[in-house]
Amino acid sequence: MKTFLLFLICLSNSLIGQRSHSETAVQIKNNGLEELYAFEMLKDLTGNIGNRLSGSKNYDKAVEWGKLILEKAGADSVWLEPVMIPHWVRGNEQAFLSLLDKRKIELSVCALGGSIGTAKNGVSAEVIEVKSFEEVKQLGRKAKGKIIFYNRPFDRTNWSPFQAYGGAVNQRTNGAIEAAKVGAIAVLVRSITPAMDDEPHTGAMRYADSIPQIPAVAISTVDAEMLSMELHKHNVSSVHILLSCKTYPDVASFNVIGEICGAEKPEEIVLVGGHLDSWDKGTGAHDDGSGVVQSVEVIRLIKNLKIHPKRTIRAVLFANEENGLKGGRAYAARESNKKEKHIAAIESDAGGTSPRGFGVSSDSLKVEKIKSYSSLLEIVGAEKINKGGGGADISTLESLGTTMIGLNPDPQRYFDYHHSNNDTIDKVHPRELELGAIAMAILAWAISQDGL
Repeated sequence: MKTFLLFLICLSNSLIGQRSHSETAVQIKNNGLEELYAFEMLKDLTGNIGNRLSGSKNYDKAVEWGKLILEKAGADSVWLEPVMIPHWVRGNEQAFLSLLDKRKIELSVCALGGSIGTAKNGVSAEVIEVKSFEEVKQLGRKAKGKIIFYNRPFDRTNWSPFQAYGGAVNQRTNGAIEAAKVGAIAVLVRSITPAMDDEPHTGAMRYADSIPQIPAVAISTVDAEMLSMELHKHNVSSVHILLSCKTYPDVASFNVIGEICGAEKPEEIVLVGGHLDSWDKGTGAHDDGSGVVQSVEVIRLIKNLKIHPKRTIRAVLFANEENGLKGGRAYAARESNKKEKHIAAIESDAGGTSPRGFGVSSDSLKVEKIKSYSSLLEIVGAEKINKGGGGADISTLESLGTTMIGLNPDPQRYFDYHHSNNDTIDKVHPRELELGAIAMAILAWAISQDGL
């Protein structure tokens, strides 16, 4: 009988806690949707600062903006955390296709992030089309002095654009390495997007110390299709590429951090975050301006309601996710030497469309605990909790035993905009953006109250 009574008491306390969370969730939802303040912040960030490539003056401005906006949101404390970040400058970029029928066509291209430049007069060569690294290896000496054209599209039959992206992106990241191994002098890479348009999509690429470095450019999907067609007709003479991009020494910069101090267990941290940097195409509205303002909005919504979390809720605006992850690594390195414990980290880096739920990387018990909050998240359509998830920046906290959680918005449009001039504020809907912030705030609040 005594055991049964204890069970009833625990059950009653659990129901009371859920009921309290439900009331708070509704208040957070109502406040957020009445004001739609995340979108106002995003307009300010993208309109007054624009894109924010690591090492640029715009990134420096974004750091100042982030500090001010977290203070305005009501964070108990705000600070800058030093980090050294890369400084790569795009410069001029051009490519021309010369056809055997004497036509000359300008191609829509952009340098891949981190690419070296060409010689002053550029490079010109015959083009060989491939769809895999295995095809590159099979070329052998035939590739020497040529330009390798990677033309592997998204798998359109895959429901998940993120999985399709994963199936195509290695030609961008490692394509120059594999092509240089067989003597190629440059690479053209089909833009990593399912969209058929004339906007090239940039993104990070790599070099290997023991392999010659060669220029690397993305080509729009429309021009990739055209180039492939002309190659199949044996009508291509050459492609000429001219790039003036250059990598400079790393520069000093900052992560931007603000928090609401926990009332009972301040040393236990529930982190929310996004990356403050973006590529220098478009204005970084979805990637990752959305995640930045949603993280700040978590702080603002909770402070607006004058409620006090038991554990600290901390917003981190990470530096240099796009081409180095140095902000995330610096943050994790410092935290590993502190007495703080990051019990959970929630990242938004998949765009500002309507939230569908969260992905969770942790043990089964913690995943089930977070699944128990589905009923709270239903009010914004974000109740789907799946095992597996997180984000690049918070992945650096894995060694600290942190439960990593990624916001999962509707993914279908994200890669239409990703890393291109299409990533602008007009592609973001105010209510969809706010709903994602509300979902993060509800989950961060529940975890801050209950622990994991």
